[in-house]
Amino acid sequence: MLLTERFHSIQGEGKYIGIPMYFVRTNLCNLRCKWCDSTYTFSGGEEVSLDTLISDIKNISEDWVCFTGGEPMLQRESIQFMKECTLMGKNVLLETGGSLSVEKVVQIVGTYIDMDIKTPSSGEQDSLYKENLKLLRENDYVKFVISDERDYIYALSFIKQWESKAEILLQPAWGTDLKWLVEKVLDDRLNVRVLPQLHKIIWGTKRGV
Repeated sequence: MLLTERFHSIQGEGKYIGIPMYFVRTNLCNLRCKWCDSTYTFSGGEEVSLDTLISDIKNISEDWVCFTGGEPMLQRESIQFMKECTLMGKNVLLETGGSLSVEKVVQIVGTYIDMDIKTPSSGEQDSLYKENLKLLRENDYVKFVISDERDYIYALSFIKQWESKAEILLQPAWGTDLKWLVEKVLDDRLNVRVLPQLHKIIWGTKRGV
């Protein structure tokens, strides 16, 4: 598997925010979001065997593994890695851009999905593999990164038609006013959660946190 980094941290965004996790960050991504904070994953990386990675996971104290990227679903051993982690009793949070099928992931007990629905400011709003919306479970969630009014209106149109079991999160893009987004949600009486990127509030924008 092609990796950028491995590190201990907390889940800094999304439904499981604040939980200590061991992060496995992969290289390669098929999208080029304009506000991406992990552009260093687009190339390079270190080839790590699945056996080595699983041995690494056996020695961590965290109950959760965050499998992120880049786009981790591009890795040829991604499904096997998640299966091996869950067989050890670990919970796996998969962070995915939503452009690739998660059909095999939802069949693995102990996996949880954080799936982006890309907004216009990303430049990748047409990338969503829409069949994923039918596959998501109650413990999964979708995330809209909101930079401006246009993004908010885009998310709102999705929310009004929402039929999935998954929870909806709105996350202000780094540098976007959190108060503005919260007040929009309250004014429109939306049944969603608004959460910031906790790891950036704590440590800033440096890597490995």
